[in-house]
Amino acid sequence: PQIAVLGSGGGLRAMVALMGTLSELGAQKLLDSIQYLCGVSGSTWCMSSLYNDEKWSLQVEQKEAEMVEKLTSKEITFQDEFNRIYEAARDSNFSLTDIWAALYVYPVLRDKETKSVSDQTDKEMLNPYPIYSAIDRWRLENKDKHDKGIWFEITRHESGYPGCGAFIETSKFGSIFKEGEILEERDEMDLLYLKGLCGSALGSWEESKKFITSLIKVDPNMECMLLLLDLHEAFNDGTDCKPIVNALMALQEVVIEARSLNVEWNLLKSGKQSLTCCLGFVTTLKVITIIVRLLFEWTWGTKFNFLHKYPNPENVLPSDLVQDEKIYLIDAGLAINCGYPLVLRPERQVQLILSFDFSAGDPFLTVHQAAEYCQQNNIPFPDIPVVSEEEKACPSDCYIYSGEDMPTVMHFPLFNKANCGGQSPFLIPGHVY
Repeated sequence: PQIAVLGSGGGLRAMVALMGTLSELGAQKLLDSIQYLCGVSGSTWCMSSLYNDEKWSLQVEQKEAEMVEKLTSKEITFQDEFNRIYEAARDSNFSLTDIWAALYVYPVLRDKETKSVSDQTDKEMLNPYPIYSAIDRWRLENKDKHDKGIWFEITRHESGYPGCGAFIETSKFGSIFKEGEILEERDEMDLLYLKGLCGSALGSWEESKKFITSLIKVDPNMECMLLLLDLHEAFNDGTDCKPIVNALMALQEVVIEARSLNVEWNLLKSGKQSLTCCLGFVTTLKVITIIVRLLFEWTWGTKFNFLHKYPNPENVLPSDLVQDEKIYLIDAGLAINCGYPLVLRPERQVQLILSFDFSAGDPFLTVHQAAEYCQQNNIPFPDIPVVSEEEKACPSDCYIYSGEDMPTVMHFPLFNKANCGGQSPFLIPGHVY
């Protein structure tokens, strides 16, 4: 049967857990029977590193050891990443994803990844075919949450909207298009940017607001954050921002220390380096100005739309998909934290799905959401029974869902009775697993 392995999101936890899962599948001689490996968010961090080696599945234990060594390395140099941000800021597609990739993903993963997805060849077809998941932010926020046109996949051959049947060669994804023709060829995104894009859980403003608001409820000292949220919304809605600004000024007085000004002044006066420092200071100010704008607009994952003004006389494609010059891609986990919609493309003919769920919350949420998605889009999928709260708090290590003329799903929650000694780690404060 055609078998697909799904790795859920979950940040660094998902990356490490997927590596361990693949290592065990390799030890059991099962990797060569898997056709597809589809990752969301943190799982794509694991995948993007593995697939730099055409023969990783033959030496998966070695790859696991290399990952451990890299993650525990203490040597991090930020200068190159600051230079990367300065360089990216010159581009019209500069977004918070560039900053996230350089200043969060790189320090956490300690891997610069200058290669691109299309560079990850597999001439001998030794490994499962990799599928990287993302979603279209605009469509997520303006369409039904289970609209099939939300999902975006990236493989080494093509990238695009599987729900709309619209793809472009991955090596050309990033170029400027109009009416189906390339106006300007541009480089494909590198793997570090891909990790930032696929792992950008903050990319949805609505979800970020919920998260920050929850923090504010826990810590009353974060009142200023709530005011900043209000300021962001007032700015976007075009309403009067002055009352909010006044409240912020009343809450916290901005004090500029004299010594910090002296440091800048001394740098600007320093002999042969004065001109360089001045130019660097001006460039930094320009970059900061751009970043402030991106923060107010909450701009993530900006890419040129390869469908811009594409001829669409019979409305085969959604009209909104061909209108805009740019699209904005973010973490697929904001829709479903597992890539079911991508492996369930009819042409892939997947008959068995091994779903490894590394989520920190409801261990059945992803499979229930997948069932809802499939029901809405008339895709065959087994029924998923209602699960009690007791079962959610302490699930078994494997669940099997099946039916006639549909794929069988084997669902593996990371936190389960076998791994956690009969108790959910999320019910034990401070407990480490």
